[in-house]
Amino acid sequence: MKAFGVTERMVNRALSFDSDSELARKIRHTARMKGGWIEASVPEEEIFYDVTENGMRLMRQYFSNGAVLEANMTTGTGIILFKGSKRKDYSKVYLSEIPSMQEYAKAL
Repeated sequence: MKAFGVTERMVNRALSFDSDSELARKIRHTARMKGGWIEASVPEEEIFYDVTENGMRLMRQYFSNGAVLEANMTTGTGIILFKGSKRKDYSKVYLSEIPSMQEYAKAL
């Protein structure tokens, strides 16, 4: 606070990224130079890659609400399950569609 002549509140706003002014960027830079680090809070969603006995390659993503996104990388198909029941079926999954599939699964 003394180095920049600012209040504790300004330092807190800068370090929590509530402010993106030039002064806030300088405060964050100085904090990193003095041994600070950036932490991020991200949603916990696990993705598992599996190969079945018959050679099918699967990607499964489990969401905290009980939804599961399953993409068959061998056939290109996909499904979204919610608490064990099928909610949506995809006959051809493109990489560009996966974010919208994830949003749908999260919203269930």
